[in-house]
Amino acid sequence: MCRAETSPSYDRVVRRLALGLAISILVACGCAATPSPSAARGTADPARAARFGVAGVIPPNADHAAAADYETLYRSFAETGGLVGVYTNWSDAVTNEGKIPKVVDDMFAAGKRYGFTPLVALGVTHDAVSTVTATISWDNAEQRRRFINVAVAVAKTYQPAYLALGLEVNRLARDDPASFEGFVSAYREAYAAIKAASPSTAVFTVFQLERLRGAGYVSTGTRASPARWDLLDRFSGALDVVGFTTYPFLDYESPAAVPPDYYSSIAARVKAPIAFTEIGWPSAPLAAAPASGFGGTPEEQASFVKRFFDLTATLKPAFSLWSFPNDPGPAAATFASVGLRQRDGTPKPALAAWREGIAAP
Repeated sequence: MCRAETSPSYDRVVRRLALGLAISILVACGCAATPSPSAARGTADPARAARFGVAGVIPPNADHAAAADYETLYRSFAETGGLVGVYTNWSDAVTNEGKIPKVVDDMFAAGKRYGFTPLVALGVTHDAVSTVTATISWDNAEQRRRFINVAVAVAKTYQPAYLALGLEVNRLARDDPASFEGFVSAYREAYAAIKAASPSTAVFTVFQLERLRGAGYVSTGTRASPARWDLLDRFSGALDVVGFTTYPFLDYESPAAVPPDYYSSIAARVKAPIAFTEIGWPSAPLAAAPASGFGGTPEEQASFVKRFFDLTATLKPAFSLWSFPNDPGPAAATFASVGLRQRDGTPKPALAAWREGIAAP
């Protein structure tokens, strides 16, 4: 068995570390002052929003990034499409629950300065090696209210085209069904409140596609589990977009092996526009399963980028974000080499393929 002991999305600890570093660098660069709402607002109309970009605030040399590395990162967002996935927990700490997370304010300020558009997802889970736990006690009415207040505050302050609540929530349904039920209830209440504050903002949650299919062999060690498409119905009437993270290399050893209807078949199960908040294929063998056929090469990664655009051509996603702008490094385990650039910022062939794909009509 070639199971890789990791989560089916990139390591949340690495992500949060990168976001935390971003805050300190933004302060050093003079970008972190809280912007005025009018100056920092996004494009509230999803039809006019950027459609392509990258997920993760991961600069070159992420484990020892300097101010210049973040400057390079922010300027690089334009060449990958201008949309930047900013995924963070709904609260920075217990002491400031109910306030917009600092990284959200800081990234909107940086976006204004450098010309990119943050796409915020407020997470409600903590990621461990093989499970997730809720970061909210949904039975606590005050904490639940503070979560909804944060979501509304982001919408009201920035009027974003898109706002996600929850990341890979089908994993929460698997690991903690009671918390998932609490999230669904709070999500519906937050959805209505956000639409009142910013009617044009498209509100959604995010599912892990491979797990939703009952797949994800490299991360689960199981070839087939029960599919959970039924979970989408729990959000019926409250999904302006349906978000997915997708890492087909968890099941397929080459891009060519990914079935032609891998993405187009989603349309039959989804009643709203489809979006991809994370997309990835590695450019190196998997450290967790080096003797297996899983993993990739730089050329194979570029091949998957092209195949992704081919396989989603008829689907016309609302937006698509590649994970990541730069490789996060070995701490991200299975996802260490999925970036469009190497750890030092050197472009991979996948970057050229991505730029070609987003430039197509």
